[in-house]
Amino acid sequence: MGTTGFEPATGRCACGAVAYRVDGAATALYHCHCSVCRRLHGALFATYACVQREHVTVEAGTGSLSTYRSDLAKWQFCRVCGCHLFAEHEHNPGMAWYMPATLDGDLTPGHPRGSEKHIFVGSKSPLARIPDDAPRFEGHAPGEEGAASS
Repeated sequence: MGTTGFEPATGRCACGAVAYRVDGAATALYHCHCSVCRRLHGALFATYACVQREHVTVEAGTGSLSTYRSDLAKWQFCRVCGCHLFAEHEHNPGMAWYMPATLDGDLTPGHPRGSEKHIFVGSKSPLARIPDDAPRFEGHAPGEEGAASS
């Protein structure tokens, strides 16, 4: 186990050009329903695991990472297959968000029970259904402005 009590996890993009390692448990898991995340991921919502930046290491394929900068964040994705992998926000220095759906096998981000939440449900797609009982917020979760997307 890592020093944080979290079993290190590995992940990769769809084509395998970029591989990464996470050696710390996520502090929270966000399902963001905002229009920016929907467009970036081509999905009804995007899921992010929040972790201290120092716990994420790109182990292979740094040359295959492309960066898209918006007013909101810096997004990193594989330039070969287009898979979104990471996000960072200037207003949350030292934190990183990675896409837990890209973790290998049955690995999970290790987030605390009860830290999963749906954000920006006020702008969710009419096609989206939220079947679980995780907390829902019209925008950012209280006290977490800038924690994921907007």
